[in-house]
Amino acid sequence: MATFGNAMFLGAYYTLIIPLIVSYLLWRDKDTVPRALPYLALLLSTIALLVTFGRAAWLGTAAGVILVGWFNWSTIKRSKYQIIPLVAILLIALVGVGVTGKTYSLPNRAVSIVKIEGSSLTRIQMWNASLPLVADTPLLGSGPDTFKYVFGKYKPQGWTQHADDPLLDRAHNDALQTAVTDGMISLVAYLWIFILLIGSGIKRLRAAEPMREGWLAVGLLGALLAYWIQLQFNFSHFSIAPLFWIFLGIESRLLFTRGQSRIVETGLEESKKPLAIGFIVLACTYLAVLSSIPLVADIHFARGRDLESIGKISQAVSEYKTASSLNVTEPLYKTTLGQALFRFGKKTAKEEYLSLGTAAFEQAQQINPINEQAYFTAAASYLVAGRAGKPVYLKKAIENDRRGLALNPVMVDAYIDMGVAYAYLNNYDDAINAWNQALAIEPGSDRAYYDLGWIYERKGNRAQAKQAYEKALRLNPRLREAKAAYDRL
Repeated sequence: MATFGNAMFLGAYYTLIIPLIVSYLLWRDKDTVPRALPYLALLLSTIALLVTFGRAAWLGTAAGVILVGWFNWSTIKRSKYQIIPLVAILLIALVGVGVTGKTYSLPNRAVSIVKIEGSSLTRIQMWNASLPLVADTPLLGSGPDTFKYVFGKYKPQGWTQHADDPLLDRAHNDALQTAVTDGMISLVAYLWIFILLIGSGIKRLRAAEPMREGWLAVGLLGALLAYWIQLQFNFSHFSIAPLFWIFLGIESRLLFTRGQSRIVETGLEESKKPLAIGFIVLACTYLAVLSSIPLVADIHFARGRDLESIGKISQAVSEYKTASSLNVTEPLYKTTLGQALFRFGKKTAKEEYLSLGTAAFEQAQQINPINEQAYFTAAASYLVAGRAGKPVYLKKAIENDRRGLALNPVMVDAYIDMGVAYAYLNNYDDAINAWNQALAIEPGSDRAYYDLGWIYERKGNRAQAKQAYEKALRLNPRLREAKAAYDRL
């Protein structure tokens, strides 16, 4: 995953890079760069793309390379040997990844592109459920970054059976995401800009005389198309999106300013130019160091995750603290630190770690008061501590779930957890109300029905308890707790 943190983002990066390399290798006007270097770069990039196992990135890259090949078709026909190294590189990469790959089989992964199951089924369900959202607010949309709030209204019944998180914050289709959150006006403008660039680019490059930057213009056009295609199955991310827009700007410059002067006059006297250059170098160095700090913080954070996964919680806590001190604006570091401290407090039975964990959660909420996950994550840890015999944390769990629900009122798990906290505080009516609210949002929640059966049983209402257990079993026949409770009644 390199420094992107997600294989999908790495795949998106290579949709922008591979068409550029292919365009350079096929272009007839070569410069003095040794031929071995671009071929090696293409081989390594292709291997990296394949091991992401990102089907959207594969499709996008294929489309971008095909576009580049189409522009260079006359060259390929005249010099057929040029295509042989490219085919050889693809075969070497396929064989290498196929032999060493353990998570997926390349052929099976490729075939799954046309199968409606797994994550493909999830995306289709998301798209179908998102279309009514466009009709709700067609012109201006629901607002930037609001998909996770409005999706709960139309998400399909049983959604939790297809995804770990029942509330998605992206439509996994950039055009649909734009239509839902920014409206049809924004979507039309967005598509107009992209289609105009691609269409005009194809027309101008096919009609233009050869130019030195031709390989770059063709490669950028293929890269932009490749990236845009993969976006229709994924979503834009800040780690890649700036590069896409930079490429789009460069391509616009190449396509629409041909024949115009490209010399930029600085207006500086010759004696002052070294000083200006020195200042620019210092500024760039400072910015490079500054921008590397979040990366170093991410390294410590990832190391903490690894340590925690093998049970070394105390060492993980130390890494999370380091990450938090390096990047004080990232609430995720604080919430993860809080979770680890609560786990360590439970393991060691020391109250001081719970207090430190509480402080970490509160700091995360101060960093971003409108980040509902900071409240939901804290509430989940408080609930575990409260169920272990510390009622004060049950009240904290309820308070944090309420604050999170004020920001995101369709988070089913928060209502369910809040109901559990109420039940442990013997506030049975409030617990029943919380679980009924969960069912109003997610009628297919087997967990909410099971919890209702449990509370009705504690209240002595056997008929309602049995009915709730029966509904839980109907939704999830493998829920053993519900089966045992139903048989008991």
